Amino acid sequence: MRRIVPNIYSNDLEKSKDFYIDFLDMELAMDMGWVLTFVSKENPTAQISIFQNKDNSPLDNSAIFLSIEVSHIEAYYKKAMQQKIAIEYPITNEDWGVRRFFVKDPNGVTINLLSHLE
Repeated sequence: MRRIVPNIYSNDLEKSKDFYIDFLDMELAMDMGWVLTFVSKENPTAQISIFQNKDNSPLDNSAIFLSIEVSHIEAYYKKAMQQKIAIEYPITNEDWGVRRFFVKDPNGVTINLLSHLE
């Protein structure tokens, strides 16, 4: 395998753009109007695609849980607070050697942002 790309359905692609570009600082690599692909600026194989929910039915993305390792966890935590993104789990040093916190993306997906403790 060369990569695995998670795909998420969305009822609001514009809010997804704001979250993945403005908050997670990813680049929009592809916008076909019905699918968006975001790419990490540091690692081009780290990607996520957001698909338009064609029938606009209610989404149950609560079962989707993504872990994203970042270099500067404190900067993302501060950014989440500045952008008024709800913190679902407070920033915490875990016993297994990571510092992390959770937010939800606009589609209801839980994002576990983490850095390894030194």
